Amino acid sequence: MAEMKRFILKVPKEDIYYISWTIDAYEGVAFLQNEREEGVVSIFCSPDYEVETDNIITALASEGMAIERMDANGG
Repeated sequence: MAEMKRFILKVPKEDIYYISWTIDAYEGVAFLQNEREEGVVSIFCSPDYEVETDNIITALASEGMAIERMDANGG
């Protein structure tokens, strides 16, 4: 089994629900996990959905959401 890809984001805590809802809307693509540090979330996906998950994160940021990428894919 392939290892899950992980995107680590620092976001305003009031936006976590919206991000989670958006991720869930793409059924089966990825899932969000709250981390212990406030405002930090991880989004996990299979390698097959890495590009699509990255595109979702980019789209959320383009809506004006303050998203700080903390993962190896970050920019």
